[in-house]
Amino acid sequence: MAESATPGRRRGVELEHAIYVATLDELTANGYGRLTMEGIAARAGTGKAALYRRWPGKQPLVLDALRYALPPLPEPDPKRSPRENLAESLAALSDVLAGKTLVPGIEFIVDVLHEPDMRALFADKVIAPRLQRIEAILHEDVHGHEAVHPLAARTGPALILQTFLLTGGPPSPQELDLIIDTVLHGRATS
Repeated sequence: MAESATPGRRRGVELEHAIYVATLDELTANGYGRLTMEGIAARAGTGKAALYRRWPGKQPLVLDALRYALPPLPEPDPKRSPRENLAESLAALSDVLAGKTLVPGIEFIVDVLHEPDMRALFADKVIAPRLQRIEAILHEDVHGHEAVHPLAARTGPALILQTFLLTGGPPSPQELDLIIDTVLHGRATS
C-alpha cells in the first residue's frame, strides 16, 4: 500500500518534476552563473535538503532538469526519407533554441559557455546524442556509397545556431530547407 502524503506536500516523482521546473525557471530568470540551490528550493516550494538528497550540487541537477525538459530525440522513421528524418531532428533543435520547450533557450546555452565544466557536461550529455542521431540519418542517406564527413552532423545545428546569433530568431521554413540541402549535399567523397 502506498504511503499517502499530507495534502499540499509533494513527494517522489511529483516533487522531482516541481524541482525540475523550478530549476528551469531559475535558469531562465537568473542564468546558470547566478543559479543557487536555495533559489531552486524556494521556487519549488521545498527545502534545500530535498534537493541535496537527490543531487550533490547544481550541475547534476541542471543536467537532469535539461533531460527532463528536452523533447525526446525524434526517432528516424524508416518509412520516411532521410531528408524528412533530418528535417524533424533539426526542427526539434530549432524549437529548443527558440524557447518553444521547457529548456530556457539560447540564452542558457550562451551562459553555459562561461562555465567550462558545465559546458563539457552539456556537450557530452545533451548535444552529443543529438549529433549522433543526425549522423545516423546521414549514414542512412548515403547507403554506403560515400563517406559521411564527421563534421556533417554538426553543420545543420551550427547553421541553425548561426541564424539565431545573426537574426535573434529561428530559421524560417525556407531557411531550414536550405540548411537541410546544405547538410545532405555537403558530404565528403573520400
